[in-house]
Amino acid sequence: MKNKLVLVSGYVAAGKTAFSHKLAQELNIPCFNYDAIDETICDFLGSEMVETHDEYDKESQEMAFCLMLHIIERLFIANNACILEGSFELEEINVIKKLLDKYNYECLLFILKGDPKVMFDRYVKRDKSGERHWIHAPAYEDWIINVMPTTRGLEKSEIKLKIAVDTTSFEKVDYNDLIVTANEFITMS
Repeated sequence: MKNKLVLVSGYVAAGKTAFSHKLAQELNIPCFNYDAIDETICDFLGSEMVETHDEYDKESQEMAFCLMLHIIERLFIANNACILEGSFELEEINVIKKLLDKYNYECLLFILKGDPKVMFDRYVKRDKSGERHWIHAPAYEDWIINVMPTTRGLEKSEIKLKIAVDTTSFEKVDYNDLIVTANEFITMS
């Protein structure tokens, strides 16, 4: 299990976190979640800090990404496989790609996406459940439905191994097959 990275990215509310945690459990490798790192940073700094800085959400996300890069670079140096999960933008994937090249890592990118209207409805339901961390601002319908699909562009990344997964209906996704594919990728020489 050397020199392998699994990236799980895609649309908001596409099921990325649940899938990446299941992958980590099945593959017995660490998983680093973009939102969890961001939430930890915000908990440390406190809600008062966030309320007084309009740009703080963007800054905390940039901090989370930098910290994630630092962690995976340490893992790459030690030749450890891992999973990264988050709603990465294409530019962030390109930064990760540079690290992959530097340390001679192979990458499998799962792109979870689906009908943006369904994603928005899921997001609203999750937001209203009270289970979301306080740092997450409500997403706007126009952004999720019209802007998000155009800003991700992950299919255009230079990552060679990509699997697009339509999660419009979770029940129609063969997660076991995806786990088998990831396991084959991680264990192949």
